[in-house]
Amino acid sequence: MSSGSTLGNPAKRIAAYAAVDKHVTPDVRVLGVGTGSTVVYAVERLAEMRLEGRLHPDLVCVPTSFQSNELIAAAGLRTADMNELPPVLDPEQGCYASIDVTIDGADEVDAELNVIKGGGAAHLREKVVAAASRKLVIIGDHTKDAQVLGEKWDKGVPVEVVPMAWRSIKNQLECLTPVSRARAASATEPAAAMFEFRSPVAELRQAVRKAGPVVTDNGNFVLDVRVGRIFDPLAVEQAIKMIPGVIEV
Repeated sequence: MSSGSTLGNPAKRIAAYAAVDKHVTPDVRVLGVGTGSTVVYAVERLAEMRLEGRLHPDLVCVPTSFQSNELIAAAGLRTADMNELPPVLDPEQGCYASIDVTIDGADEVDAELNVIKGGGAAHLREKVVAAASRKLVIIGDHTKDAQVLGEKWDKGVPVEVVPMAWRSIKNQLECLTPVSRARAASATEPAAAMFEFRSPVAELRQAVRKAGPVVTDNGNFVLDVRVGRIFDPLAVEQAIKMIPGVIEV
């Protein structure tokens, strides 16, 4: 791992190192590794811990993207595919969890610990890995904190969609309204707004160093949907996921 990464963002590096030190203990055998700039620092710390002999000797890491797979390999750590992991019943959660801990970052975190993810276009795989984990650790410094989602992060909610219908999905996303009668407290009371804008604005995410759109590791496109501040994250997620062709929010 290059020591140059430690010069980029001191606060992010400190947060990532602290999270890894606290949660990646020697008994962790399967570790999920997220995607993004914060994860670079987390894997950097894992590489140091491997050299210090502080990791489980049989530790395997489950990457969530091409980026994290390459970071893990460069750190001298082993990777594993999700389908290679045996199902393990977690008695505390009452369900199967094949991954001990997953370390990941977020684009924004609100006061209720809801998060916006997908700035790195890997949120589908990140959520799959997180759902199979006994513990999910989201790393973030003070720049990620907000009272409500959308307060600081103004790039929109990342939505992974099937390429063959991206324009139709974009149009349907922009037809969403901030209020719904289904969300009213009663038949006579007005419904609370899910988000701030009167109409969402959805844009197809474009690649930076190639012509055309960003293509995810799953071969899909990403629409960034700007809705302003988000007052009910669960309702917004559900409304978007109801649109056919939407894969993940």
